Amino acid sequence: MVHLGLLYTDQQRYQDAEQLLIETIQGRLKVLSEEHHDTIFAINKLIDLYEAWGKPEKAEAWRAKLPRAEAVEE
Repeated sequence: MVHLGLLYTDQQRYQDAEQLLIETIQGRLKVLSEEHHDTIFAINKLIDLYEAWGKPEKAEAWRAKLPRAEAVEE
């Protein structure tokens, strides 16, 4: 689902990408942890989406949800 979200982002289908990425993150949070690399990857792709979409406030809100070490590395 993340890769389809990335494709939608590239096609500027931002609402479609947002829905897929959020659903992916929610699913990964249920099955994996917030610190799992797959969860972090999906969150970073959602952040990238919001930056491409011109919504820096949403990007920053999700960036704040990243585990501390990941937030520093990005």
